[in-house]
Amino acid sequence: MSFNIVRDLVVPKSSGKTMAINKGQVFRVIAHEGKQVVDLTFLNARNYKEHFAAEYSAMLNSMQGIGGYYRLTKLYSKPPYENVMATVTNDKVGSGNRGGERGGHFMMCHCSKRLLDHLGFPGTRTCSDNFADAFKEIGLAQEDTYDETIFNVWMHSWVGEDGAMCSAPPLAEKNDYIDFLADMDLIAVISVCPDETSPCNDFKAKALRFQVLEKEG
Repeated sequence: MSFNIVRDLVVPKSSGKTMAINKGQVFRVIAHEGKQVVDLTFLNARNYKEHFAAEYSAMLNSMQGIGGYYRLTKLYSKPPYENVMATVTNDKVGSGNRGGERGGHFMMCHCSKRLLDHLGFPGTRTCSDNFADAFKEIGLAQEDTYDETIFNVWMHSWVGEDGAMCSAPPLAEKNDYIDFLADMDLIAVISVCPDETSPCNDFKAKALRFQVLEKEG
């Protein structure tokens, strides 16, 4: 199947952005410079109150045998909407041997001021800051429509046997990608994770590339 590139954008490291995706288009996230996490959520472009719910999606995917906390196939919106917002159709990391049991992604919270303060890095830019900038592009504040649990694309983290959070560098190599087929008109809300204090981005924040694709014909 062939696609035309409708939009092609490199988002600088440590920044936030929004992109519009029409129903039937494909949203591609590309590891432009290699090991780098993007924190991602989606809004219904026609109703900003309806947004992606990561933990709810992980539970539904697990019940259907199509994913869980480390890999998703169907991305659902929060109750009471509970619609499929997007479908992962191609995942160069999560669907391959590199992902293993953990899938190469994570469905949880993003970094914020309090988290970084607690870790001993006060004043560090966070994904929460990036999301705040991204939401401004569509006239929203974070508190208007927001969920701290998001799709941590390429975040190689897991919960250890003792219940503690564990992290390792992302499994994504340069130009690996993941595709999301839009099941409704969407706004992708993007944070190119700025963390340089942990293995999350292999200790160095990098730019990422995003494309909107459309089937030829």
